[in-house]
Amino acid sequence: MTAPATTVPATAAPVPVERVRHIDPREFAARFELAGMPCVLEGHVREWPATQRWGRAYLQAKLGQVEVQYKVSTNHTHPNFHQATLDKMFARGKGPFADFLDAITRGPSGERSRMLLTGDEQFILQRRNEQTTYGEQLRPLLDDVEFPAFVPRERLYTVWGWFSGGGVRTWLHYDNNGCHNLNAQITGNKRCLLFAPSELTRLAPFPLGGSNPAHNCSQIDIEHPDFERFPEFRGVPCFEATLEPGDLLFIPAWWFHTFLHLGELNSNVNFWWKPEAPVMNEVAARQMLIDIAAAAKSKLAGATSTQELLELLDRAAIAKRYG
Repeated sequence: MTAPATTVPATAAPVPVERVRHIDPREFAARFELAGMPCVLEGHVREWPATQRWGRAYLQAKLGQVEVQYKVSTNHTHPNFHQATLDKMFARGKGPFADFLDAITRGPSGERSRMLLTGDEQFILQRRNEQTTYGEQLRPLLDDVEFPAFVPRERLYTVWGWFSGGGVRTWLHYDNNGCHNLNAQITGNKRCLLFAPSELTRLAPFPLGGSNPAHNCSQIDIEHPDFERFPEFRGVPCFEATLEPGDLLFIPAWWFHTFLHLGELNSNVNFWWKPEAPVMNEVAARQMLIDIAAAAKSKLAGATSTQELLELLDRAAIAKRYG
């Protein structure tokens, strides 16, 4: 199996993401959240029980018999968009958490990066319309986690857990929920590349109306870019962050990002929350179009003119905002 690339020479020389040690929530909100700039909060969760305890044996004792679902790839990229069909790109497996942990930490070295558990399959917590719902199977993980003071509890949206072996590469994408993301590194290490929303065109997301519904993902394999198809990607500006256990990475809403997971066992807990006011940029506008079209899709097929199509989209937009 080809080893995952640790650097991406096609991009411009990455700008290191700012790292801060001592900062209070008010200063964080002003300098990073409201400014829409990523940062690493260095060592801020180093004293969590999770950071102290999580390892294969501990997690197997705590949740080993819980049946989990997880992503399965034919290589180390998730999803693997080189596959010919959607079912292979988004393949899933399931089994006891203990077996999954054994496979990603003790299985054949070439196989360990082919499995990835994320909140796509099983969330820990989600909050919608002021109602909090727990994913009961993974809820015990919260025993070892504290809610960061930087996350406004009234705007909390989702809490996910991530578990993988070394070598996993998450495909370049943006989070389509419009939320800020605080990624708590528990065990292992990560290298992250981040791209500002203003680079949307150069990052070539899968086109709307195309056969691939992953519209928030880039078409570009960041480790092996095809410059004949995507010449604008060469030299695109990017930011880079390296996460150690106990670090928090702040990813502002709508930023593209890709992670390379390192270490024998890589575990993270992510906190998403809604911005205090809607963030508008190129990526947000595109996702708004996607969401409005989805809300109007049952009527769009019957549109007989551009004017009627615009009227249907306008009604869907108003209903989505004010309904």
